[in-house]
Amino acid sequence: MFSIDNFDKEISAVIVRRGEEYFESGAVSALEETGNVWSAEVLGTDDYRVEVRLDDKGTATDWSCDCPYDGSVCKHVVAVCFAIRKEKGRGGVRSSAKKTKNDFAALLDKITRDEYKDFILRYAAADKDFKTRFELSFSEKSNVDAGKKYGELIRKIMRRHSDGGFLDYRASIKVSREIGQLIREGQEMIAGRNFLGAVSLAEACLKEVSEVIGECDDSSGELGGTMVDAIALLDTCARSEDVAIGLKERIYTFLETELQRDTYFDYGDFGDDMFAVFRHLAIQLSHTDEFVQFINKKVTKYQTVGSYSSEYRREFFLKQLIDFYRETGRKEMTEKLELKHLDIVEIRQQKVRQAIDNHDFQTARQLINDGIRIAENRNHPGTTAGWQKELLRIAVLENDTDTIRQWSRYFAFDRGFSAEYYRQWKQTYSATEWPAILEKLIADKIAAVDQKFTDRKTTFYGHSRKEYHSELAPVYIEEQMWDRLLLLVQSECSLNVLSRYHSYLAKRYPAEMLEMYLPALTKLGENVSNRNEYADLADRMQKVMSDIPEGKNRIQELARALMAKNPRRPAMIDELKRISYPQKP
Repeated sequence: MFSIDNFDKEISAVIVRRGEEYFESGAVSALEETGNVWSAEVLGTDDYRVEVRLDDKGTATDWSCDCPYDGSVCKHVVAVCFAIRKEKGRGGVRSSAKKTKNDFAALLDKITRDEYKDFILRYAAADKDFKTRFELSFSEKSNVDAGKKYGELIRKIMRRHSDGGFLDYRASIKVSREIGQLIREGQEMIAGRNFLGAVSLAEACLKEVSEVIGECDDSSGELGGTMVDAIALLDTCARSEDVAIGLKERIYTFLETELQRDTYFDYGDFGDDMFAVFRHLAIQLSHTDEFVQFINKKVTKYQTVGSYSSEYRREFFLKQLIDFYRETGRKEMTEKLELKHLDIVEIRQQKVRQAIDNHDFQTARQLINDGIRIAENRNHPGTTAGWQKELLRIAVLENDTDTIRQWSRYFAFDRGFSAEYYRQWKQTYSATEWPAILEKLIADKIAAVDQKFTDRKTTFYGHSRKEYHSELAPVYIEEQMWDRLLLLVQSECSLNVLSRYHSYLAKRYPAEMLEMYLPALTKLGENVSNRNEYADLADRMQKVMSDIPEGKNRIQELARALMAKNPRRPAMIDELKRISYPQKP
């Protein structure tokens, strides 16, 4: 959302500038205000239709343009926003948009009932889309099959933009925007208590879009977004007290049928969202037995397949059943099912939390240790680490120093360095104890890297140095051992290493860092070969001059030497001029 008064400060400056150019060139035409929606045409590569919806405070809550731009706000929308702001800023002046609006309203007042009817019949005969949209607008007052009509309309939208039945990236965006307009109409139907129309639209959208979602290029996510919005329509109707039981039964039956299809689970979280509505209706409509049977069939199906994805879905449906029993107050069944399926991580986690909340740490540890064994057997290291962190949490609650030390040290260096766990480990020692522990840690890490180097039976020195850096540098930085960090950097003074530790050492050891930077920058200057690389070289030189002022002259000398050595590289010379001959402020 953005304010129509300040949109040019809230949107990308580049887009604003291009949109303003369109507006000032007179590209915006046919600007009209209908209710709270402003519409216009913008002349660009093609003529594009733009709509902007404003609330009572002048905030743009929704906008659309049928151009192929896939960002949030295109230049055509911005051009129209400039036009809207100009119209609204006229105050008492009678604008062309206002005039059009008033003239059109006056015309409608003059037309008789028979003239309305005659026009609609003739226009409907000539334009089938108009006929369909008209019938759908008044579906609650007719016998029209709204679901069928919406399905036909959505398929027609898809055919219009597809290439041989395939929706590419831009086509998917265009289709999603047109269906999105239908979804907005569905939201207005709900506001107008036309719940049947909204449900029919949502059902058609889900059925039709789910048929193509797996075979189109929806990398923008917009087409999937229409499915999310359609599910939201169903959810609103399912939870509304104003919706008749019969219509809620229809939604339940629709979901029961559609959730048999794997598509909703294969290409996003649509199945999860739909199932939340399904479970809510099962409780509200007292479909206990049917819901349980549905779940059991799903569990049996995925248990038989045996793949990782099928195991994930089996667990999903079992958790849904447990939630269903809990929400319906069937405590005994909830407990029974939870104990039977403690192999599911989320269920075991809940039991662990309950035990910890009750200060039953022994039971919590037993549950965790069993969980670790299951995770290790399944080769799930992430789950194993999660359980081990729970053991650390319990140790903190019990003030078990030895266990805190064990796990906090482990996680301080597991899969990279963690300052959080390192500090937790350090805090278990007194100020007098820590120096000896720290020196032993450093010695152990050096010995471990040395042993790795020996075991490999190689003389590749550089690789060994890199391992010293990864093991020791984080500790030196955390302990502010700058002299040792400098020695570590000097042992391998590549430009990448210098850049990595520049912020820690440049101010503290300027002379030493400069002596390492000069040969590293010289080597880089001898290997660069294009404009981007020349610019990167100049930026690095500029950074050194800025943070090590005493080295400015020597960096400039290096820049001039590189320029003299490469007289046939004008792009290099152009970039290095800002180092060797910096502009005066």
